[in-house]
Amino acid sequence: MDFYDVLFTLDLDGRFQTVAWGSEESKKLYHLLFESWVARRRRAASVFPIHAGQESGSFRWDEDTFYYRFLPGPGESTYLLLSREDHRAYLFARALDQVAEGVQIYDKNACAVYFNKVSRKISHIPSGVDPQGRHLLDLYNLDESVSTTMTALRTQSPVINRVDHFKASDDTSIATANTSYPILREGELLGAVVFEQTEEIVQRNIKRMEETQRALKSFASRGSQITFSGYTFENVIGHSQRLRDAVAIAQKVAPQNSSVLLVGETGTGKEIFAQSIHQASPRRGKKFLAINCAAIPETLIESLLFGTQKGSFTGSEDKAGYFEEASGGTLFLDELNSMSLAMQSKILRVIQENTFRRVGGNKDLKLDVRIISSCNEDPFRAIADNQFRRDLFYRLSTVMLELPPLREHLEDLEELVRYHLNATSYQYVHGITEVDPQVYAILRSYHWPGNVRELFHVLDYAQNVADSSTMRPEHLPSYLLKSRTAPAASADTAPAIDFSSATLQSLLDDYEHQIIVQALDHCGGNISRTAQTLGILRQSLQYRIRKYGIVL
Repeated sequence: MDFYDVLFTLDLDGRFQTVAWGSEESKKLYHLLFESWVARRRRAASVFPIHAGQESGSFRWDEDTFYYRFLPGPGESTYLLLSREDHRAYLFARALDQVAEGVQIYDKNACAVYFNKVSRKISHIPSGVDPQGRHLLDLYNLDESVSTTMTALRTQSPVINRVDHFKASDDTSIATANTSYPILREGELLGAVVFEQTEEIVQRNIKRMEETQRALKSFASRGSQITFSGYTFENVIGHSQRLRDAVAIAQKVAPQNSSVLLVGETGTGKEIFAQSIHQASPRRGKKFLAINCAAIPETLIESLLFGTQKGSFTGSEDKAGYFEEASGGTLFLDELNSMSLAMQSKILRVIQENTFRRVGGNKDLKLDVRIISSCNEDPFRAIADNQFRRDLFYRLSTVMLELPPLREHLEDLEELVRYHLNATSYQYVHGITEVDPQVYAILRSYHWPGNVRELFHVLDYAQNVADSSTMRPEHLPSYLLKSRTAPAASADTAPAIDFSSATLQSLLDDYEHQIIVQALDHCGGNISRTAQTLGILRQSLQYRIRKYGIVL
């Protein structure tokens, strides 16, 4: 999602529903006012000079300039993003810093507007020196008549692959191959951009292109043969006793029509088991549909499950729900314990009566689905905490399967790593085929709150940053390395801090990251419950999850 300082959720009438904060400064300045607007359900257009039908723009308000943008929200709601700064120029500059060749931008008078990192390195420009605003001929000792950029500005035509030899301001002799394009708007010259390559850059590009070509050929030979038609028990990787016991029971009950309750933390493979049971059942020729009960807003989940009848509410249409679409097949209710008790009672009634009605409808429809559900925490504790109806639990738990968290079957870790790398390495230029033993030691020492799903995300991260076919410790996310090297603090002694490489903000960010991970683990990955436990808005928690790259 875009950078923002404030994020409002608006309903169909443009009224404030919720507010979330992207910056602490904006929260301190405006939280009392903005939250009062949410409580009073004010219309956004009544307090901000925003234009209906305009996706983005800016306005002056309370001595600040706000940039705004509308984006689709969940269901029929809309996001209104407010930013006190236009981040686009920063984004463009940082994006150009990732380009492997030098990039320079000049205005129509040949004065420097922007140099990316590679260009500054080519021209030996010290980090403390800003070339912006300086004329090209003041920066370089060269002949104006043969300058690639000056020629492009003078002729207003591209100059392709001209070799320049010049001296930088520190008298360093530089040879580059340059391509410059004039930048015009409605026929008026605004400036020029030049791309520069040294011999070293060209050699690196040749090597990278050859590696990419080999990877594409490998992908063409392997990737085109890969199809996915759903998980089966062959996709359950590992030979630990607890995992094999769970598979054995699942295979026994799969041919039956019994309801199955899968119990396990987030990321333990509950959907793999659910699909595998479906694929091994007489219903495998019909649909398998899954709904994440924790991710769907309460206002939408009923219509998604039961469908809607046209005219039952504004904007409604005749639409089948999941119960109807999955007729003859299997419906997987993932994280059912996250559903409200009121909605759970409606599910119970459908199961008991074996019929249901669309929202706003008056016709009974017969239920013909096998229900597999999951719970991401101890169901008996959820019942005791009044989060899971006891009668619904007994209806859905004819067979209850407990899936172990990764930390309880670490003997499967190496097999899981090999499986995922073999399945995905062909997608990367530097496909990883070997793993340094130190990597396995780090992986075994980690707690894995996100379980197998988190492990696969870590492996994908490593393949994205790897520069060879061997995975080494430096290819792992930094939080894994920190979790292994962090010194244990005694009750009265704080751990030593290396202030040469740590700022207050980075320390606070690390601490906040740890708190959120532990809170999510404590709440079984349930975002709403975690936000309530921490005393913050759900949107604020989701922002921090994205900020720290936390895997759920």
